[in-house]
Amino acid sequence: MEFSRYFLFFFASLGAFNGVLLAIWIYHKRQAITGASWLSLLLLMLSVRIGKSVAFYFSPGLSKDILQLGLSACCLIGPSLFSFCFRAQSPDKYRVMLPWHFAAWVFVVALIGFLYPYHSYLELWQSWIYRGSSYVWLGYLLAASWVCRDKLVALWSTPSRLAWRDMPLVVLGGGWLIWLAYYTAAYTSYIMGALSFSMVLYLSVVVYSGAGKVKVKYAAQRISDQQSHELSAKLTHLLDEERLFTDPDMSLPRLARRLGVSHTKLSQFLNQHYGCNFNQYLNRYRVEYAQGLLCQQQNLTMDLVAELCGFNASSTFYTAFKKYSGQTPSQFRASNTATLSS
Repeated sequence: MEFSRYFLFFFASLGAFNGVLLAIWIYHKRQAITGASWLSLLLLMLSVRIGKSVAFYFSPGLSKDILQLGLSACCLIGPSLFSFCFRAQSPDKYRVMLPWHFAAWVFVVALIGFLYPYHSYLELWQSWIYRGSSYVWLGYLLAASWVCRDKLVALWSTPSRLAWRDMPLVVLGGGWLIWLAYYTAAYTSYIMGALSFSMVLYLSVVVYSGAGKVKVKYAAQRISDQQSHELSAKLTHLLDEERLFTDPDMSLPRLARRLGVSHTKLSQFLNQHYGCNFNQYLNRYRVEYAQGLLCQQQNLTMDLVAELCGFNASSTFYTAFKKYSGQTPSQFRASNTATLSS
């Protein structure tokens, strides 16, 4: 095997191997990540599919059982991706239905594999199931995109680096790129799917992990104590008295104009004084306001509470609420209702 093929094998197979490790790590962190179980399952299915592709590309005489395993995993990529996106968007909806939905797919795939094994039905697997699994994947990608439509519209209207780091969007974008690489493999090379997975996996980790790297960017030009006090007073008035945080279109430049400072100065102040960025600061106010609404107005639906608090999408509301409260909105309302009634 020449050097280029060694390199190709190494890079493609490393993606599959790291995908398994990342799946295990995400499952271990399932308490902190909404839908983590589904995301780890998605990574596992992708890794099995990619591993089979790499093995088949470099060893065409591969056992038919391994080929069957790879295609079976491919049939489950779409359902697991959709389940993750749906769970991330609506944490409290259809929590029981999603596992049953996925279990039905596992049953169908396992039954077909048992009744019509790859080694005895080559045409079925190499033609119908190979193509069918790709279209099932596509169908679920479209369904997941519809589920995430609010995030996609918000991203299109007000693009930002933070929005791109949203976990469901990172996963959805990666899913589309890998699917396209496999679908166009007939015009490029079969190994492109595996290479795309490795590339998407590493880029996704870099992009998403960048969301947590808030550095002290303004150490050389810190705001004075007097300036901090004045800005803090103005900011508290605008948010406490005028409730600007309930405006879903509130942005850093708009708030900076109301304060009479540059958006760079406001961003610097939030990082220096509160240790957070603009979105994190605004969401804290929104979550606190939501907590009051959930306790005081039991008739309000979760979607309406999210809207009244200034969240563009219910999924963003659920994510922010759980981050700052350690509970979902439904759990918070239930626990506080029980406390008040006792």
